[in-house]
Amino acid sequence: MSLPFSLQVPADARYRVLAPEIASRYAEVSGGTKADGQALAAALTEALEGLARDGGPDATFDLRFEPGASGVEVTVRSEGRSTVVRHALPAPKG
Repeated sequence: MSLPFSLQVPADARYRVLAPEIASRYAEVSGGTKADGQALAAALTEALEGLARDGGPDATFDLRFEPGASGVEVTVRSEGRSTVVRHALPAPKG
């Protein structure tokens, strides 16, 4: 099981791409496959782009990565708005 952690990323597109890369790795270290990582990254990219459209030029994203009951969750907050991206992972073997 992975540990939760927080990250702040500028909403500027040059930096915003870092968050999905980290999300992909988080899904993998949490027991998911490379495909799980890619799926979480794609969902997070979509969420960030949606929030960025309404943000100001100096906006930032506050992200909280957490293991969930059946997968991983990424909570994103920016300028008073928030969204949660979830991705189910296979049950641990053993």
